[in-house]
Amino acid sequence: MTESGAPSGPRIGPPVTPPARVRRPRLDAALDRTFDRRLTVVTAGPGFGKTSAVSGWVRRRPVHRFAWLTLDQVDNTTQAFWTDVLAAIRASGAVPAGSALDEIQPATVFGAREWDLVLAALADLRERLVLVLDDFHLLTDPQVLESVASLLTYLSGQLRLVITSRADPPLPLHRIRVAGHLTEIRGRDLAFTLDEAADLFRQQGFDLEPDQVAQLHRRTEGWSAGLGLAALSLDRADPAAGIDRVTGTDRAIAEYLIGEVVQQATPSDREFLLSTSVVDRLSADLADQLTGRTDGARVLTRLLADNAFVTGLDDTWVVYHPLLRELLRHRLASDHPDLVPELHRRAAAWLAADGEPIESLRYSIRAGDWDQAGLTLLSCVTLIVSAQASTLAATLRPLAARASTHPGLFPLVAACAVHMEGTDYAAMHQDILDARPFLDDVPAHLRSTATVVLDLFDTAYHRMTGNADALLALARSTMQMLDGTSRRELPMARHFLAIGATNLATALLWTGDLLAAGDVFAESERQLGEVGLEISLLNTATQETVLDAMLGRCRRVEQRGIRTLRMIERRGWGSEPQALSIYLGIGLLHLIRGDAAAAAPVLAHGLAISGDRSDRTVRLGLMIAAVELAVARVDPDAALEATARLRAALFRTPDAPDHLRRWAAVACATTLILAGRPGPAAAELRRPGDDRDFCTGWERVTLARAHLDRGEGARVEALVHPVIQPGWPFREQVVTARLLLGAVAEGQHRDGIALEHLTAAIEAARIEGIRRPFHQLAPRLTGALRRYRVLGGPHVDFVAGFVDEPPVDAADAAVPAERLTERELVIVRYLPTMLKASEIAADLFVSVNTVKAHLRSIYRKLDATNRREAVERARAQGLL
Repeated sequence: MTESGAPSGPRIGPPVTPPARVRRPRLDAALDRTFDRRLTVVTAGPGFGKTSAVSGWVRRRPVHRFAWLTLDQVDNTTQAFWTDVLAAIRASGAVPAGSALDEIQPATVFGAREWDLVLAALADLRERLVLVLDDFHLLTDPQVLESVASLLTYLSGQLRLVITSRADPPLPLHRIRVAGHLTEIRGRDLAFTLDEAADLFRQQGFDLEPDQVAQLHRRTEGWSAGLGLAALSLDRADPAAGIDRVTGTDRAIAEYLIGEVVQQATPSDREFLLSTSVVDRLSADLADQLTGRTDGARVLTRLLADNAFVTGLDDTWVVYHPLLRELLRHRLASDHPDLVPELHRRAAAWLAADGEPIESLRYSIRAGDWDQAGLTLLSCVTLIVSAQASTLAATLRPLAARASTHPGLFPLVAACAVHMEGTDYAAMHQDILDARPFLDDVPAHLRSTATVVLDLFDTAYHRMTGNADALLALARSTMQMLDGTSRRELPMARHFLAIGATNLATALLWTGDLLAAGDVFAESERQLGEVGLEISLLNTATQETVLDAMLGRCRRVEQRGIRTLRMIERRGWGSEPQALSIYLGIGLLHLIRGDAAAAAPVLAHGLAISGDRSDRTVRLGLMIAAVELAVARVDPDAALEATARLRAALFRTPDAPDHLRRWAAVACATTLILAGRPGPAAAELRRPGDDRDFCTGWERVTLARAHLDRGEGARVEALVHPVIQPGWPFREQVVTARLLLGAVAEGQHRDGIALEHLTAAIEAARIEGIRRPFHQLAPRLTGALRRYRVLGGPHVDFVAGFVDEPPVDAADAAVPAERLTERELVIVRYLPTMLKASEIAADLFVSVNTVKAHLRSIYRKLDATNRREAVERARAQGLL
């Protein structure tokens, strides 16, 4: 397997057809109907020649495009199956340049979104393509079978499907049959006719009499494997004697004939066949490893030439006929039971050296060599954060199952991997706790590796459960240990360091040390690229998008983040846990730029694919962004509902970091300001500190907004003064602070100062396209905005839309007859609410008579006779 999880060459493409084969035009004609029908099913028992018939037909149709995949047990996950299918389609040559099929790489999660990508890409095929799925009976996973059924339902006009199987596949064949889209080729169709059987024996060098052919045909009922095995068992000097030994039912004939093949082989070849039968596919080098000989290449060449039920997959790999392999394994277990585990150990050693650790694990487990399986696991455990995670977990299950009956370090580490892949983080954490006492029993040269592996699983647990503080402490200690340990003690140090750096950067991000997080992310990105851990690299890229959005680096989010999102969608990784952050980062980008319509579907998708077993910090971030979205839509009811959901989620995440809780408090306070309740909004926030972190900045400007609504301009200036000092790292906060100061100045009729702050805000915002603060505070700056436009400010286009009226010339600029005071502007904002004068007074901590006096003054200045008219006039003048 490759790092992406795609199958290596032998399973892609039809098996090599032996040169001497009987031509069977009637089967070719039946298979030709494939080009006009949606599905062709070739079903028969083992040895009926299903694969041979279809592969021969494929090779005799060179003008057509074919994609071939020989299925295996590893295809029983949607990720593995569709990785292999897409690899076969790409290898067919039918994929047009620029097609999404070249990009989609299913990872650990393959859901409806990824399935839609595959269907859309298949629909764009420009020429007819026949996809052959050989050995379909090996597929048993319900989700995989359901995905194939869906493929049949939405099959594109250019794609046709051929399935070979030992039994009817569990697919909706009846609907396809009734619709006339099904071709069925069964055992009776595959059975040799008398003429075909005679041709077969002639090609094998036997000139049999017609009655002899008829006798063999009758006894084998035209069964391809039976006839072929019979030909191998016949003695050319006396074929009649061999014919008399061919008796029994199909199953008995199979066992008898396969036994005859083994018995007819030379002792050397018989030993070779028995020793090499333990593996599912065989190369010359692997054969030499298993047999301890050096003639593997010569023996395999001879077996292929003799057509001795050995099929070539490509120039390197061969497979034995399944029945032959099964019988050989039975004979080996019966005659040499002590040799079987040793052969599995040899296979495991060779595959490990050949760079196939997962396959090596499989044979160590078959051998019952649990210690070797554990050692191999330690060398490849980082694949649990790669596209091969599901394959690794499936392979490890027998070892993981021993954790309950034979607890030890290796079974518990395997259990950690299985539970992590299954997103059962509570069980994984218990595995970690149970495994740590066994570290003392581990040999000294393995102890460092084992310790780091458990620490990395532990960091995954803390991250997914939202405990960023614990994650930070553990990530730092793990990195210190890695830095202080030699490569001799830690052969996987480069992989561990790359993953550890990602964990550290993530912890720094969610505990609020954003600038430090950026430096570590850059280093982890470099390291992950070097060791090829693509899914972990995806995690780094998506988390960096959130970081850039928080810092106000909108152009960087737009360039890198959206590019990453498109890559995720092309490869079908949209439901991967590591992809979740991208939806938060892109959603924040759209919110910062004032585009609520673009933010809504991105955030909705992120929340839809997250859940209790997702990264809780990212999910909380998405819920905070959902509150901000409702505020951006000026929908106080929706904002209050989103706030309630956010509070409930925080209650369910007791270990959520202080950084997230403070950010959530800012979102809740913004909702209360929108709802016309600046007093409770101020009470929601803590007293800002003197530091320059993300939450401190938002606490300052949000608290200042609450005081602005209460007419307390002096407090606004004191709160935001630090934010406008040189070097403040969060650009949107700087823009917001400038606009707040401009609003205070405008309320005090200091028009020049208001224009100065507005101009500074525009200069800080325009490069990154930051518009949200203008949408929120423009009603407070209508005068300054008009003056900026009238005086020909250098970026008039940027502020277009923040004031409802079109640009005006200086001569046409309207000046209000009498300005509202700052306190009157505050009370105007209460007019659209349902609050009574007494309730407004209580919220502003003033007397009812004061509020009534302000209302009379507002009505007079706005030339209104009642509250409704005042609201309409205030909106017309841009005061609301």
